[in-house]
Amino acid sequence: MRRLTKPAVVLTTLAALTLSAIGAGAADAAGPAGGTTDSGSTSRAAAHSFSWNHGTARVNKRIMERFTSEFLPTGDPALARKFISPDIVMHFGGRTQQGRDTYLGIVAANMKAFPDLKWTVEDMRAEGDTVAIRYTMTGTHKGPFAGVEATGRAIRAESMAFYRLAHVKIVDERAQLDMLSILQQMGAIPAA
Repeated sequence: MRRLTKPAVVLTTLAALTLSAIGAGAADAAGPAGGTTDSGSTSRAAAHSFSWNHGTARVNKRIMERFTSEFLPTGDPALARKFISPDIVMHFGGRTQQGRDTYLGIVAANMKAFPDLKWTVEDMRAEGDTVAIRYTMTGTHKGPFAGVEATGRAIRAESMAFYRLAHVKIVDERAQLDMLSILQQMGAIPAA
């Protein structure tokens, strides 16, 4: 009987340790991110925080998937109200601008310069309240852009943007477009 007792004790102990590890949450597996893992309450709080951030990231990623597939192709002001905060702050080209109307003005100017403008999402990552997107921009230069009159040339450029969301709307955008490549493709500056 003693032989059966030892394996039973070992299995019971292993099962208890496994349940304890699972109950501590994903934060324990990742290590101490926001506190120590010495107490169960800190581990539970970290696991709750991890769960909340992961859920927020998933929701924000879905919003940005809709933004890129519904709003970007059209620039529709009604859709802008759905996705963009009236007080959005935009950072690009070393400048900071604010407001949904300003955002819509930039989108309209880009669409006038490139009537067949297309933004293709190459990669999208979300964490907490921020979504990062890597785009490829394509279009034909048929209107003024960056001080350059229409050339009729096709352009293709890479772009990256970080969007911060609050209350299911974009409140901050930090974008970097490969302007050098665009200006070279339009013939405004010599290609290297």
